[in-house]
Amino acid sequence: MSDSYQLSRRKFLATGSCGAMGIGSLVNTLAQLQLINSAAAASGPGGSDVVGDDYKALVCIFLRGGCDMNNVLIPVAGNPQAAGYTADRNVVGIRNGVVDSVLNPAGENDTLSLTAAGDPFGLHPSLVNLQTMFNANEAAFVSNVGTLAEPTTPATYTSASLPRQLFSHSDQVTEWMSSIADQPYRSGWGARVADLYHANWNPQSQTSMLITAAGNNQFLNGGGLAQYSVTSAGAISLAGFSSGGTPYGGALESDGSYRTNSTGNRLKALERIMAYSHANILEDGYNTVVERARDNEAIVTEASEVATGLGLDLDALFENADSSIGDELKAIAKLIAGRKCLGNKRQIFFVDYGGFDNHQDINADLGGLLSNLDNAIGAFNEALKALALVDSDFAYDKVTTFQASDFNRTWTPNSADPTTAGTDHAWGTHTFLFGGAVNGGQIYGTFPELAVGGLVDVPSGSRGRWIPTTAVDQYCAVLANWFGVPAASTQMGVILPNLDRFADPFSAGSGLNFL
Repeated sequence: MSDSYQLSRRKFLATGSCGAMGIGSLVNTLAQLQLINSAAAASGPGGSDVVGDDYKALVCIFLRGGCDMNNVLIPVAGNPQAAGYTADRNVVGIRNGVVDSVLNPAGENDTLSLTAAGDPFGLHPSLVNLQTMFNANEAAFVSNVGTLAEPTTPATYTSASLPRQLFSHSDQVTEWMSSIADQPYRSGWGARVADLYHANWNPQSQTSMLITAAGNNQFLNGGGLAQYSVTSAGAISLAGFSSGGTPYGGALESDGSYRTNSTGNRLKALERIMAYSHANILEDGYNTVVERARDNEAIVTEASEVATGLGLDLDALFENADSSIGDELKAIAKLIAGRKCLGNKRQIFFVDYGGFDNHQDINADLGGLLSNLDNAIGAFNEALKALALVDSDFAYDKVTTFQASDFNRTWTPNSADPTTAGTDHAWGTHTFLFGGAVNGGQIYGTFPELAVGGLVDVPSGSRGRWIPTTAVDQYCAVLANWFGVPAASTQMGVILPNLDRFADPFSAGSGLNFL
């Protein structure tokens, strides 16, 4: 490593990003090392001549715990299923315009109206921004999606091949992220996309095609290209060298030279160690990962600062999104604005938000969770539209954001007490997605009959667990196709190996033309 390279990097680090990762945790395990750095990052030059306007990004928002989507997309008065909603959801239901002598004697409607054609629906009252996006044709729903090993109905439930450990959090999360419901986890479908296409799509890549703002996750794991982790504040920096709000301010002068103190001496020693070659292959591997992580730190921090240079005030746009999911989406918005620094024409991002395992107190908890989510996606959506106004190489339809969760929750509550009632693990759920490429303002898929013992309910006293009518495989295939994977191709079969077990999601009558 040359002295000029070292000096250049030190100058950057002296004024660089915020973040924290201690050296001990940095080198604790190979998994953690992969998390902070893509070992496959290419070394070619980035810049506008590489990315230009040929850019697409997928953003996955995962709601951990199993969000009760029965209280997100709600049949309202005039919908044949509205009265059943009021009666069955009972103390956990949202008032939907149906008169009930106990629950809603005045027939009030607290939902937010959707303008979709057909039977009327409303949204949970916390989802103000999502309502605006849906009614502006920027967002859509896909109904009754879930993990499936093969097409399944109540009649075939006991004989069909079912997803492994159905209704288990960890297994259903894994199967949503891998798309393979009947086999042990090996890799996420996002990782498989990167394995097949990263080299061709991103020949001048400066960092990984896979970026997470929510830590290690199965969606981006298991492939040959490691996911790169950022914090809500930006790139991850080494801890123990900070001062005055600058991660390396305790070790470096403003000109990038080492301070003549113990902190400066420690960083100087570390960089000298990084410059050595090691006879032991594991030691050399650790060294390479740490070195590349430092390089990626510079690239990601540079990318994060582009929005400011464009006059895009993300702090103002995200002012009301004061939550972990808001911070994560703000970090992703910065990287999309700075995409030319990353050098990738195709990028996959991951964020998540937890707290949705509402076995109890759902009336007290769900509204706040959805409000935080709504403020975050509203800010992110506006940030993408604002970026399109100040960056001629970017358009609003370049980014598609899609939501997923472990599973839905039971149709009937687990208690008659409105102060403590909750709902339990179920199966088929509704998902939303948004962006300029989305054919918005519609509800796609086959909406289920909302009835215990109904047409898609799991048999034998399930309390309303809908058997999915759209497989995760089909949902993901449409997303992957928009991203650039040809339909009915060998590559699509590698990414989603069980897809051919289900109806073609690209056929005219599939009801899945949401992109």
